Amino acid sequence: MKPVAVVTGAGSNIGLAVANRLMSDYHVVGLDLKFKSSDVELSALRFETCGCDITNPDDLEKALAKARTAGEISAVVHSAAISEPRAAIADISYESWKKVIEVNLSATFLLMKLMAPYLKESRGAGVLISSRAGKAGYAGFDPNPMGTKAHYCASKAGVISLVKSYAIELAPFGVRINGVAPGSIEGEMIPREQWPELSKRIPLGRLGRPEEIAEAAFFLCTQQASYITGHILDVNGGTLMD
Repeated sequence: MKPVAVVTGAGSNIGLAVANRLMSDYHVVGLDLKFKSSDVELSALRFETCGCDITNPDDLEKALAKARTAGEISAVVHSAAISEPRAAIADISYESWKKVIEVNLSATFLLMKLMAPYLKESRGAGVLISSRAGKAGYAGFDPNPMGTKAHYCASKAGVISLVKSYAIELAPFGVRINGVAPGSIEGEMIPREQWPELSKRIPLGRLGRPEEIAEAAFFLCTQQASYITGHILDVNGGTLMD
């Protein structure tokens, strides 16, 4: 029987690509709020799905308990996140700030808090998807004072910090926690009409593909990465090198 991997945000983009990639080695349980909707066609998905609001503790606790019935949870990849239009700090409403922080950061804390006992049981691995913006302090390719999208950047910087905190606290139990910081990736967060112009500003000359982030996450879950923990793996086409 395959070990279980939980993937959040599995309904689209990076999360969907991760869920599909992990299926070779895991019984994948994909969590997504979209899976609660009757409008979503689930029959086309090859992994187990669970409708879940990751900001709701009860919802999340039930989803993880359900996933455990399929076997030991040996991996979690947390991809669920939201974005907001680029704006200067002065123009970001407090409601917008709270919304982004709740979904991108607070839900990450909640997920990993609830996931920790399962990962201790399996001596498993976790991968949290952050962003280049969480390292740079601005979204896009230029530190433009007209708008850094600070709420998104702060939320993703917090994810990077949580990777390190959880890596330290769970290491004695044989659990590894790492992160992936994608750059500009094809998908819903970047309008398709912007892709050609953005590609000109990326050293590798194109946007990344969700499948490339999935490969990075898959590697960090495997025994090939058995001595890696607390690391943030940049997958950005060369737009940030540190």
